Amino acid sequence: MKKFFKFGCLGVIVLVILGVILASLGGDDTASTNSEGESTETSSDSGDTEEEQTYVIGDKVEVGKMAFTVNEKTTASTVGPEMFQEEANGKYVLVDVTVINNGNEANTVDSSMFKLKFEDKTYEADSGATMSANEDSVEFFLAEVNPDSTIEGKVAFDINAETADQDGLKLQVSEGVFGTNTKTIDLK
Repeated sequence: MKKFFKFGCLGVIVLVILGVILASLGGDDTASTNSEGESTETSSDSGDTEEEQTYVIGDKVEVGKMAFTVNEKTTASTVGPEMFQEEANGKYVLVDVTVINNGNEANTVDSSMFKLKFEDKTYEADSGATMSANEDSVEFFLAEVNPDSTIEGKVAFDINAETADQDGLKLQVSEGVFGTNTKTIDLK
């Protein structure tokens, strides 16, 4: 029992020391909130405030090794061929996107890489409607895109009909299916 108690105390001390070392290696980045309530990040090393660049339809947006261009935004109440038509609960927002793999290895592209944002709400892509909307082209369902290759298709979001017609819709794109590196494109 004494041996366990000594190891337990020593173990706690070692964990505390490791925690302090790891915290000091983590950097000195801090987050703050601006007057509009939006989060901004500053780095004490450079003193600069990093603001997110604004992108619009037609801009080539590079996110890591992937590049995205929104070609068009439309709305519809149904998508797909007549026999396999999908009907929206509200209204579909269809975003026509071109994706380029600028990396050195194949990357998987999936509709989960796209999120629709409106004010403080985030909408997930409807994978079934996305497949139906792409009946004649590439589907954004676990598509392997080789280096220097391009795919184009539509991503469908089934949202409230009133929200679908709003001007403040934005598309968030990420580098990969599980990517945390994201950028936002205004869909005006």
